[in-house]
Amino acid sequence: MIAVVDISSTSMSMSVCEDESFKPIYKFREGLSAISYIEGGKVTEHGIDKIADRIAIFQDQCVKLGVDKLYVLSTAAMRFINNADEVFSIVRERTGANIIQLDGETEAYCDCAANQSFKDMPTPIVIDIGGASIEFCDLTKDGKNGIHCLDFGALTLKTKFVKSVYPNKDECTKIKKYLKKAFAKINIPKKADKGSYTAVLVGATNKSIYEIYRDYYDIPESEEMVIDCDKLNKLAKKLIEAPDRSHLLIKNAPEKIYFIVVAIITLVQILKRLPYEKVVVSDGGVKEGFLALVHSGDIQAELSPLSPENKVKEINSVEELTEHIKKQQKAAKHGKGKQHKNS
Repeated sequence: MIAVVDISSTSMSMSVCEDESFKPIYKFREGLSAISYIEGGKVTEHGIDKIADRIAIFQDQCVKLGVDKLYVLSTAAMRFINNADEVFSIVRERTGANIIQLDGETEAYCDCAANQSFKDMPTPIVIDIGGASIEFCDLTKDGKNGIHCLDFGALTLKTKFVKSVYPNKDECTKIKKYLKKAFAKINIPKKADKGSYTAVLVGATNKSIYEIYRDYYDIPESEEMVIDCDKLNKLAKKLIEAPDRSHLLIKNAPEKIYFIVVAIITLVQILKRLPYEKVVVSDGGVKEGFLALVHSGDIQAELSPLSPENKVKEINSVEELTEHIKKQQKAAKHGKGKQHKNS
């Protein structure tokens, strides 16, 4: 079995797949937002601790499940911070994990590789709305042709325009104007284009949007997940205006409650701009596509160990704990003294 961990802007997740099938047989998700631990453009020490702890938990799960290979990815979460190298170095020291940083184009390419089953639909365009980036990929084109990336996402927009938990009408207007300008700068299909198009929604955020949509309209579970644009527009208005929206959001997207409304607004604006006749939601995303591309040789990637290279000694008594604390304090004092001397 092969496992892939993804450190995204809004969560840390892991998919465990059978060799060469790349279809997940286990999925795990931790509601940890890396962006929540950024101060002054850098991930805080506490944030680094959280990331390292979660990776160690995933490593432990891999061992228990009998996983043979593990890859650890970072998508937009670390793409726009100033101390990514420091984060990767510390996490590697603590867990042994070799974090593979994907750029926006490669992330979209992974989405594309994971969704080749939609290629026979009328002009399928993959759309991935992340917390800190948005990717588009035209499945009718080969390789990385037809890929477009925006360096902001739903969480970025929420931080930029929304003062409270949910956007008000004025803030929604500002978000829509911002999106309109951003979409005008990239070469993606628009309403004026002739032909029939299919929107293929991928990623955890789009999946959460679908769960909210399905619950609101009481749609039974089905293998084919389809969204009606008119119904989505009505849902978006409900989530902007209705005071009882929180229950619906907490029930279906608790870890994304603070930006999911902005994500829905973003999706509505994308679908209004593009000439889509059908909107489908996919289960395949970056992690599954990454494995397919590694297997084909299109991506070269370094594996991560299934346990830390330098294991921490277990503390079995109060005496050992006391001694451990003394050593930590001594090391901290030594570090400060050395820093003061160098300055």
